[in-house]
Amino acid sequence: MLWYFLRQNIVFLDFGEYIMGLNFIGGISISIVFIYAYSQIIRLISKFFERKYFLNRDGFPTTYLMLYNNKVFSDKYKDKFRHKVKEYFNFDLLNKKKEYENIEEAKKRLNETTKQIILLIKDGQLVKLHNIWYGFFRNLIGGIPIAIFACLVNITFGFFYSTDLIIFSAVMLIPYSIIMGFHKALLIRNAEAYANQLISEFMNK
Repeated sequence: MLWYFLRQNIVFLDFGEYIMGLNFIGGISISIVFIYAYSQIIRLISKFFERKYFLNRDGFPTTYLMLYNNKVFSDKYKDKFRHKVKEYFNFDLLNKKKEYENIEEAKKRLNETTKQIILLIKDGQLVKLHNIWYGFFRNLIGGIPIAIFACLVNITFGFFYSTDLIIFSAVMLIPYSIIMGFHKALLIRNAEAYANQLISEFMNK
């Protein structure tokens, strides 16, 4: 993108013609390597946000929503959930008193149970859809810091080479910044939507 705007003969080519004129055959190997490296960077950034908002706190929503200290579901519903886990997997989750005494053990057992529930429910009715949405927003948020950095670099180069580059990058920077501003809410909301659906379908088994 930056190279396009820095071309001296930019006035003679529109962007579509420029793209069609590129020699993709010669650069296909480099492109594959770049795309792979870029996807791995996005994955690392996504994992960073998952650790920040989930793993370094109470775990993923599939874990913390079933803790007694979380108020989303009633204690009665959580008791029923534990009975169902015992029925299906012959696995004991901690009751309210024992959870209060050993919260880390309670989270560990809930996390282990979630893996079994995922295998049981599989794609479910709407679980797969919620999982896709969560994965989409997780990867989108992982790419946003890179996109913002690229826009800032483009704007900097634009001051020396092209006003069009400044305008284009500034326009793109607006939605990227908005998403970054709400990234925490987007990530948590979609993770909790997936967890809610998974738990709901398990309870209806």
